[in-house]
Amino acid sequence: MKLKQDELHHIFVPYQIASQGGTQKTTLRSGKSYEVKIPTRSPEGAKLPLVGCGLHKNDVVLILHHLKDINLQKLIDNLIISGDIKPTSKVRVSNVYELIKDAKYTEDLAAQDLLDFMVSSSKTDSSDCQRYNIASQSSRLIKIEQCIENALAASNLDETEKQSIRGIYQCIRAGEGIADFEVINQLDCIILNFPLPNELKELYFRYSVTSKAITADLFIVNLIDNSPTITSSIYRAEILAAYTKLRDGKQVSDKACLHSLDSLILNSDIPDDCKVIYKLMREPLINHKGKSQEDDDIIGKVKKVHDSVKRASVVVPTATKVATTIGVKAGTGAAFGTLSGGAATNATLALLGGGSVAGGGLGMLGGLAVATGGAALIGAAALVSVASVAQMDSEEKKNLGIAAGVGVATSAAAVGTAWAAISAFGMAGTGTAIGSLSGAAAYSAAMAALGGVGVMTGGAAVVAFGAGFAAWKFLGGNKNDPKRILKQLEAKLYS
Repeated sequence: MKLKQDELHHIFVPYQIASQGGTQKTTLRSGKSYEVKIPTRSPEGAKLPLVGCGLHKNDVVLILHHLKDINLQKLIDNLIISGDIKPTSKVRVSNVYELIKDAKYTEDLAAQDLLDFMVSSSKTDSSDCQRYNIASQSSRLIKIEQCIENALAASNLDETEKQSIRGIYQCIRAGEGIADFEVINQLDCIILNFPLPNELKELYFRYSVTSKAITADLFIVNLIDNSPTITSSIYRAEILAAYTKLRDGKQVSDKACLHSLDSLILNSDIPDDCKVIYKLMREPLINHKGKSQEDDDIIGKVKKVHDSVKRASVVVPTATKVATTIGVKAGTGAAFGTLSGGAATNATLALLGGGSVAGGGLGMLGGLAVATGGAALIGAAALVSVASVAQMDSEEKKNLGIAAGVGVATSAAAVGTAWAAISAFGMAGTGTAIGSLSGAAAYSAAMAALGGVGVMTGGAAVVAFGAGFAAWKFLGGNKNDPKRILKQLEAKLYS
């Protein structure tokens, strides 16, 4: 019998509460919120148990983080004072740090990016850097969560549906798989259509796409690992190796093995969305030169793939939602809970390079992490996200609390605009502003900026997460020139 595991949930505690104690509202992956009592002078990393409050009635362990540390304060102060930036920049960065420390959102995101880079590029101890990253990301997430709550307050959804959306967001926030593709599409639409800074939309969508990719990966690896139709352990290993190559954007020469993999996945009862992601990964819509193979609508192509999967799935007991497959209601279960431990862990670690699982659900809070696996899988999940959000009609948006008249175009020529306020991605590799591109060019540039998804150009993916992402985008070929990056980031304060 499989023992229940504690559900880990990381929270950042404001300076005053960490010092004097108090209560803090915390929303869990179930979508339910609790007022948690924080003891006085709780140490960094302190654990608070919430018995029976998690998914499947599992116990929850809250891991507390804060910046109440005299030595850490001195370290940050010294970084700012000695930093090679203007006095006015130092004032702005100092003000941002005070807000971050108090778990407040700062409108001065440029100064926050600058401080992120100053910390991450310094000789700061890794544990101190991690503490700062958690605090900085928590500051950003406050605004995203406010946006979600504002939308839900204006929506026509019932409380169960609202709880599902909150729960899915917590899974995304933790860097984990999701329980319902339909709900994550609703959440994507809320974030895209509400007035959030582009940088925050970009942060959210990077994790949203990754959560979809993780979920597809978990289901497919588990299917291969446990399929009764594969009787030979050697052949099972060959099938898994073929899938892993496809997932990473590499060529597979064994056509018979590919045919078996196609048949296994497309004729299974895993969620249709996972099949669509697989087919898009298996047959990329972008060739190695980054150009569309055809001139018609990219979103229409994704829809065509989705429709073909729907038709093919009629012959098997189709599960259109992860929640249906795992036998629980939406918002009350996660994909992790249903898969065999080894397969789930290995699949996720292979995709994220040890990210969310090893970090115990740090996810967005975990700072800067880089993964080089899963290029094609992440690219395919991004395609599905683009199409799903773009096809939401006005009635669906109204139901989600999105004002009439707010929306995005659905043609390939406007994909750059449709995908998370594309101006946030800055410049394409050619030096052209991405917002000015159209059609396949805009799409390719958007996907390249979205974590450098290598399947679009045939290269390896580089996925940067968390605090420091803005700085990471400046690295390019200048990884050994931190002074130049510092000046570029400082220039953003005055542009």
